[in-house]
Amino acid sequence: MALILGCTQEKILTCPDLVLGREDVSRFMGLVARRARGEPVAYITGYKEFFGYDFAVDKNVLIPRPDTEVLVEAALSHFKSSCRDPVFADIGTGSGAIAVAIALEMPSCLGLACDISLPAVRVARLNALKHGILDRICFFRSDLGMGIKPRSLDFIVSNPPYLSAEDFSGISTEVSGFEPLNALVSPEGGLLHFKRLESIACSLLKENGTVFLEMGKDQGIQVADIFSQWKDVAVYKDLAGHDRVFSCVNQR
Repeated sequence: MALILGCTQEKILTCPDLVLGREDVSRFMGLVARRARGEPVAYITGYKEFFGYDFAVDKNVLIPRPDTEVLVEAALSHFKSSCRDPVFADIGTGSGAIAVAIALEMPSCLGLACDISLPAVRVARLNALKHGILDRICFFRSDLGMGIKPRSLDFIVSNPPYLSAEDFSGISTEVSGFEPLNALVSPEGGLLHFKRLESIACSLLKENGTVFLEMGKDQGIQVADIFSQWKDVAVYKDLAGHDRVFSCVNQR
């Protein structure tokens, strides 16, 4: 209702005598019907807050989640106070929320952001434009960073697909029925994208460059095995206390 009236939810709660026109009522009931079918609120409203910023979202991108803020915080904790101007890549950028949040919080950095989905790239570019940082992030279509110059990055961030087929079968229909499948599920028990990223990140990062990856709460040991040739491994927990972000440093 706040969306339809163009006001805050607080105004609706404090002004009980607000009157809806006939068209407003019709539109409101249409949105309620969409929600009743399980469509996520973010897709209905067209936006989602992430890291204190609003981002446009649609059915072509995953809805940014609070757990993913841990990924941004991990990268910022390593590089925000750095005296250099780091160059980073967000691989599988989706809505661009991760890349844009990092660029907003770290004005000295430059970024590359790619996704295999062209519609997702368009959404991400729109979000960068909205927040006034399109001049500091280059958005392009790519499969896991293919085309980025080797040894050019100080760090990589990625929230890759990491659900197994079994995991996907058990998630809510609000997710499985509406969010893009190719951004959620990875073959080989949810680990294929981590295996590919290990090889790709090794070639794209500078010596002692860092990779930050979101992962499933039970994947820490498996991801550590994949990155066994790397050093300075760290794991960050989400708000529920589950392992959520994995980082390590390139030594090859």
